Amino acid sequence: MAGFKETPRQKMIAMMYLVLTAMLALNVSKEILEAFKVVNESLVTTNDNFTNKVNILYDEFEKQYDLNQVKVAPFWEKAKEVRELSTKFINYLDSVKYNTIIHTEGIEIGGENGISYDSVKRLTLRDLKQVDNFSKPTNYLVGIETSKGKGYELQEKINQYREDLLSFIPEDRRSSFNIGLTTKGKFINADGSTTKDWVYYNFYHTILAADVTILNKILAEAKNAEFDIVNYLALDISAKDFKFSKIEAKILANSSYVFQGDEYKAEIFVAAVDEKNNPTVEYRMGATEWHDEFSAGATKIAGKNGMVQLNLPTRNLTPKEYSFSGRIIIKDPTGAQQSYPFASSFTVAEPSANVSATKMNVFYRGVDNPIRISAAGIPDHRLDYSITAGKINKTNEGYVVSGLGRNTLTVNEVTINVYALGDNGSKTKLGEQIFRLKQLPDPDVLVRGMNEDGGVLKGEILTNPYLICQLPEFVNFEYPFEVNAFSMTAYKANGESYDLFSNSAKLTSEMERYIRDARRGSDIVFKNIRVKGPTGDRKVPALVLTLR
Repeated sequence: MAGFKETPRQKMIAMMYLVLTAMLALNVSKEILEAFKVVNESLVTTNDNFTNKVNILYDEFEKQYDLNQVKVAPFWEKAKEVRELSTKFINYLDSVKYNTIIHTEGIEIGGENGISYDSVKRLTLRDLKQVDNFSKPTNYLVGIETSKGKGYELQEKINQYREDLLSFIPEDRRSSFNIGLTTKGKFINADGSTTKDWVYYNFYHTILAADVTILNKILAEAKNAEFDIVNYLALDISAKDFKFSKIEAKILANSSYVFQGDEYKAEIFVAAVDEKNNPTVEYRMGATEWHDEFSAGATKIAGKNGMVQLNLPTRNLTPKEYSFSGRIIIKDPTGAQQSYPFASSFTVAEPSANVSATKMNVFYRGVDNPIRISAAGIPDHRLDYSITAGKINKTNEGYVVSGLGRNTLTVNEVTINVYALGDNGSKTKLGEQIFRLKQLPDPDVLVRGMNEDGGVLKGEILTNPYLICQLPEFVNFEYPFEVNAFSMTAYKANGESYDLFSNSAKLTSEMERYIRDARRGSDIVFKNIRVKGPTGDRKVPALVLTLR
């Protein structure tokens, strides 16, 4: 989850502020006032950077909305609500700051001898004469015995703003968010005593220079909180909706071996497909590699639902191998057009038997491997087949090769032979196909919510404390690998490491406690991971996560 984390610059500013505030009780020297001015100027710079940072995020959010309004609209509408709430609160906070300056400096606004309100906004601490005055700002912000000052209204506004922001986060996730802006609880003075309340703690007998610095610090928290909430809304949109982790051109043919008179059919698409982003394909027959100069004379095909259907008639083609190349053009998340080249080939042949895998061009041990068996001009009931290892079963969905378990660990290939059955019971061999026999690849081990760089929000992993398995994208197969055991590397305060162990896919309570206490940016290493596969248990590579 997103959280309020101070940068080293902010930490330095906060430390300087605490030191300076403590020294005020002794003496407000020129050196202390100068230091406050330096701290405040740093805060002003930090706030300008926060403003730029959140504006860039809104701009990127709006670009995604323009590209895919249906999917992004609910999140974009919430982001605009956050921006409106933040603008109102920040404008109010600025008004408190400028009115504190006006009240303390005795500035007259408007009239014949006064200045404009905008002119006050341009004043810095170095322009003020009453920077060491504490009685006037105390009266304005804390108040006097008969009435409360502006600080109490400010406190209510801060509480309401914080509550409004957290309303955009599901209730079960709010505990993982720390957006600052806290005005409740005990506030301890430098001497160890408990002060009356938040307003007294911050503004009672505090000089104007410190008041302005404190208000700018609250402004920094507000802007950072705004960024965290909007960033959460942006991340809540699945990355698949408008951004792909890997983009490359793919061509998927029904078969690269085509009988004369039939059509060669293939789908050309971007590996990560968005059905609302319709690509275009340009291709040229006879070319084995695409060059941009081919575009002028290339055949163009418009796509639909994220794919382009390529149909090449073969009725007038002689039996031989044909090649072609092209490119697929698609809009990227920024709206710019990107093109990805592809090349492929197919064979036009006389009718014969055809055996092809429906999942991959290999068989995997320990699982059912669907295949397709057919022969042009011959009905299914006139076909017979055999396999050198395992067995072939016919199901309602087609043919399945099974029985390739531990007994085939030393077998590298299996051969399927296809025969045509004659009326007199004779067999005519139509062809054969050799398939490589392999183990299913190791699954990728991951946790829910992690991105392609291994980053994961602390709240995500604590909400879903399980290691899960997923076969790599290049494996066009499905098998439910399960994690049986793993260990996690932890570190003591002195830097010494030790391992925590789990005998299931779930993180232990000790692991969860360690992650909960870890800082953002910390690496979490899971190793010695064992998973249950179709032919028994196996060890898979370690998983390294970075907390965000």
